[in-house]
Amino acid sequence: MKIIVIINNKGGVGKTTSAVNISASLAALNKKILLIDIDPSASASAHLGFYANEEAPEKPSTICDYLLDKDKDINKYFHKTDIKNLWCLPSEPSLDDFYQDMQQDDELPFFITRNQLSEKFDLVIVDCPPNMGSLSLNILAIADYALIPVMTQYIALTGLDLTLKLITKVRRRLNKNLKILGIFGTLYDRRTKSAKIVLANLQEKYEEQFMQTVISINNKLCEAYNAKKPIMLFNKRARGNLEYIELAKEIIKKI
Repeated sequence: MKIIVIINNKGGVGKTTSAVNISASLAALNKKILLIDIDPSASASAHLGFYANEEAPEKPSTICDYLLDKDKDINKYFHKTDIKNLWCLPSEPSLDDFYQDMQQDDELPFFITRNQLSEKFDLVIVDCPPNMGSLSLNILAIADYALIPVMTQYIALTGLDLTLKLITKVRRRLNKNLKILGIFGTLYDRRTKSAKIVLANLQEKYEEQFMQTVISINNKLCEAYNAKKPIMLFNKRARGNLEYIELAKEIIKKI
């Protein structure tokens, strides 16, 4: 079992969309996948349908319920998704408050440890908050790899630099075995010169760390989120689905 944390200090770079669709693509490639959502926005959970709404008013058990569980049996909170080989541990908006309270009351060094996770999973994918808080530091401390999405626009490059500095800090203080699995471009607009320049600069600067597959701007990805489905269940022929499948193959090859 390997743990891959999908992280970027800047929001709006396609982090959650990537976490969900990479997980679904890996599962479609016959890998047993657990997606853990530790972002208090709970967007990845909502994307997979694990969120209270008009159609499903009953809130599923979440990572917050796990934090309150005295037995700390995390396996009870894994939910099967509509995709074969894919499970999800959902989040909810109160996660950050829950975690802060647990830290103060119990002085827990980690809210999740590796030995709590079932070895039945080939890969654990974690969707992090878009910040460098304690939730992100905790999961990076037990992770094998960091996978970094970066929007192919100049405005996103600062967030990438901060993320790389965080990973260096985690390596020095918490997890010397943490590796960068790769950096990949998102929201790539093939029509604009500026996006092509940013992509070329990223490819040159990060060389082998930069993944070959780039995720383009694709309206079908937004529509899939609104439909509470991964893109492969929404539209198999969409460019977004084909690109995430290729990115998943790259991830398997790199690991």
